[in-house]
Amino acid sequence: MMLTMRPIAAVLLLGACAADVEVRVSSTEQMGVNMQGVNMQGVNMQGVNMQGVNMQGFALDGLTLTSAPLSNARVAKGELVANRPNGSTVSGTAMTGARLFAHGVDASGATRVVEYRIAAVTAESASYDPTRTGNTFLYNIEQWVADTSSWQPACGPDSDGRRVAIPIAATFDDLGDRHDSSTMFTFGCTTGVIAKCYRWGYRPWLTGYGAASFSDLHWTCTRAARADYCGDGTPHTKNGTVVNIWDRLPAPGPIQKHGLLAPLGMVFEAGWNTSGAVCLSRARWLLDATLANLCPDRLVPPGLLGATVCDTVADVLGQDPNALLFNESYLNLL
Repeated sequence: MMLTMRPIAAVLLLGACAADVEVRVSSTEQMGVNMQGVNMQGVNMQGVNMQGVNMQGFALDGLTLTSAPLSNARVAKGELVANRPNGSTVSGTAMTGARLFAHGVDASGATRVVEYRIAAVTAESASYDPTRTGNTFLYNIEQWVADTSSWQPACGPDSDGRRVAIPIAATFDDLGDRHDSSTMFTFGCTTGVIAKCYRWGYRPWLTGYGAASFSDLHWTCTRAARADYCGDGTPHTKNGTVVNIWDRLPAPGPIQKHGLLAPLGMVFEAGWNTSGAVCLSRARWLLDATLANLCPDRLVPPGLLGATVCDTVADVLGQDPNALLFNESYLNLL
């Protein structure tokens, strides 16, 4: 597949350098310009004996706290909540010490079950709440590794140096598709895009902002952050790449604003919906060999009937008036 590219020497150099620099930003400090990564789930299920296992999700049944069973477990507005045998509610930091189970599938198709514990619970920082919709929690989760008879951190350190995860009331498969579930949920480590999109303001449970579905906004954000152009779960980016993502939500939106001008050195990349890129101006990383035959049934190169090339928001809306997100990026060299 041919992709339109506009190589400007100064921009190429700036993009190539910026892609390797770890920059700490937040939505309140630098709206729209964010660090993203390839990791979709973020939770490490690989231990010594779990190589090749794909995470399905964490079970809402089977939770215990100090050996007592918990019932009616659910994820409510970024918080894991359950009930004790006496009917009282367990939530927030009181969930510290709880044990639960995650389900995965190995290469042979066999289901694997792994035990986890919540080692600590802390309140999320208000700096990661651009919508100002209230406090949520961060969970330090650990995986039991039978081969070493020890608990190991499930998450890698994020830009704040914390190994924590955020609960989401849905699961995501290896195609990047979101699934509502009454039996499982996701713990997304803050090093992965599920949690990053949440922190950028696309909290799945929110309402308002016109007719927007925030679960769809969050899902769309995971596609955009991973450069999952085809919507098939295949990323076309690298960890630490800087992107500028914004939306067009009505008042009190937008949540991520664009501003009058693009950040210096960034150019338009794509418009997005839950299925991936609506249309594409160019690849986030140039010279990416995997883009040679990029989803020809979805993204049609210039010069052909039905081309899906876009260089502006107006171009995107001409392809899909319901497109949810838009982004710019540097012209990064591979």
